[in-house]
Amino acid sequence: INHWILQNPAVYIFQKSYILLSNLLTDPVSTTCGHTFCKDCLDKHISITELQCPLCQEPVTTKPSINEAIEALLREFRQTQLPNLDLFCGERDAIPCDVCDEHLTFKAVKSCLICLLSFCDEHLKPHQSMARFKGHKLVNPVEKLDQRACNTHGRPLQLYCRRDERCICALCVKTAFNLCPTCVHSSQALLKKEQQEIQEVFAALMEVLGKAEEVLLAPLEDGRRCLEKEMDEKTQQIQKDILKYKEAIVFLNLNVTLDAETAHPHLEVSADGKNVRDSGASHDIPGGPQQFDLVGGVLGNPCITSGRAFWVVEVGNKVGWELGVMRDGANRKGKVSYKPSEGYWAIMLCAQNMYGAFEDPPLQLHLETKPQKLGVFVDCEEAMVSFYDMEALSHIYSFTRCSFNGAILTCISHSEMRAWV
Repeated sequence: INHWILQNPAVYIFQKSYILLSNLLTDPVSTTCGHTFCKDCLDKHISITELQCPLCQEPVTTKPSINEAIEALLREFRQTQLPNLDLFCGERDAIPCDVCDEHLTFKAVKSCLICLLSFCDEHLKPHQSMARFKGHKLVNPVEKLDQRACNTHGRPLQLYCRRDERCICALCVKTAFNLCPTCVHSSQALLKKEQQEIQEVFAALMEVLGKAEEVLLAPLEDGRRCLEKEMDEKTQQIQKDILKYKEAIVFLNLNVTLDAETAHPHLEVSADGKNVRDSGASHDIPGGPQQFDLVGGVLGNPCITSGRAFWVVEVGNKVGWELGVMRDGANRKGKVSYKPSEGYWAIMLCAQNMYGAFEDPPLQLHLETKPQKLGVFVDCEEAMVSFYDMEALSHIYSFTRCSFNGAILTCISHSEMRAWV
């Protein structure tokens, strides 16, 4: 350890100063007899002996307090005596003064390119004050100054020989040509180095930005993939639903034909069972027990016994009509009351623009447009009959909680109409 201290002068001086300062009083207290001690030392002495001064044996009647005046003097003394370690050359990469003693070396603050020496603050003063050193080039401390001098002439290397690719002094000009100042060569090298450093910085910056871009875009890319997956799933589901609804429409569409045997004698049913018109004259129609004899009605086939069914009836611009379904076995003789309680669920048009539903009592309907084609939907399980305007694609009216109690028949009454699937 002692050898290491001797090799580090700054540590050696600090150690000597510390030993000197460590012998000074700490927390000084003065007794009534005028003697001063360290507070801890006096306390320990009193704790093991009688209450008296260690020097003159005078009694210590009161507990002494710290003497502020002496404490201030000691504090000032410590600050002036403790050396500034920053001035010593002991740190890594610090350049030592070439003039200082080898066992007590201070840091160099300047280097002279002419003298090829480095000076601490103290040894720099004569170099700056003496006339013969005037004009010497002083720079910040530089390592290996000997490499900045010509080995032949001992002069500063101020020129650069392009042929030999080396720096030379002014006295070497006689034997060299194609010269340029070393500052130009150094500047070119410095510019090249700075350019390389800038390129490296920007390359690193671009790498960081690239990674940051990947981090920032990753959630968006994940979101895009999730959205595409969700859209694909929804598209597949919609396609399945469309197929299902197409199958349901095919299943629901009922091919209704009119039963001529049920038509009122004034009504004439076409041969294909798709059209009916009021002829205004009586016709002999066989099967009299099944036909309407007072109201102008006609029934359709087939009967609906379960499930769901849908069909369309074209009423055109007729001024009046009744359309709906009838429970099999409901009364069709004499004056028929189109009420749910009588087994009828129907809507009607009268006086060209008055629409109503045959509820009990009848309910007036307010339609924005005059329907030309009416859709009829029957759901036996839900006990419901609904009517729709097929051109306006709007709902007209629904009968709910219908007591079908068996088969359901299509019922058309009063005017010339055409039924079609």
